[in-house]
Amino acid sequence: MASQLAQAATALEKIDGPAFWPAMIDYLFACLPFDNAIVIAFRGDSQPEILYRRFSGPDVFQHLEELYLPAAFLLDPVYHFHLRAGAAGIYRLLDIAPDQFIRSHYYEWYYGRIGITDEVSVLLPLAKDTTLTISMGKDSSSGTMFGARALDDITQHEPLIIALLQRHWAMRPHDPATRPTALPATQPLILGLRETNGIEITSRQAEVALLILQGHSSMSIATLLGIAPTTVKVFRRQLYERCGVSSQAELFAMLFPILGAI
Repeated sequence: MASQLAQAATALEKIDGPAFWPAMIDYLFACLPFDNAIVIAFRGDSQPEILYRRFSGPDVFQHLEELYLPAAFLLDPVYHFHLRAGAAGIYRLLDIAPDQFIRSHYYEWYYGRIGITDEVSVLLPLAKDTTLTISMGKDSSSGTMFGARALDDITQHEPLIIALLQRHWAMRPHDPATRPTALPATQPLILGLRETNGIEITSRQAEVALLILQGHSSMSIATLLGIAPTTVKVFRRQLYERCGVSSQAELFAMLFPILGAI
């Protein structure tokens, strides 16, 4: 505990300076040993802003600029936590993910590619439609998962962690730069399918398509959209028929390039 508090004190000393993020990550590592960590700010529906990253083994962030920032983030559970303005706290990825996330093609395609096997995140909604996130991951460097006791240990520091992040963000110089907007809206998806593939789908079918790709089951989609599970299955069948696909993997392959162009 003494070493953790010492690291927290160092982070406090570095607030409002370029050395804050390294010091903050050192503090978090003292609370929860990890293999990699990344700090991301989500603002509205714009592309995320990468503020800091660190890894000790394989470069799990090598596809950020190529895949995550252009489109993959649109399907990520952390981004959707930001959109719905979830409560501040420390979460395991699967605690905020759709019910079939680890069975989704997106999970296999992206998380399988980067090699992250477990993830715990500090998620902090802030003013002006902004969410500050710090994701700490496990990968092949250690070949382990986060244990329940380890999560309990870092949760005890949650109030101090959040207070440090809030103070740093409040003192951070205003960033007037605008970032490219990439809306995960149904209309661009509808237009993209029409222009690229000559396929017409409805707004509801587009909603269902996006939720399928995020890893939601038919029951979860029904709950989110306020419709019956049997109705979701009808929309899913219609969507697959119109797109000429028979699996989520094929649907992903067709729609992901369109998402990247939104």
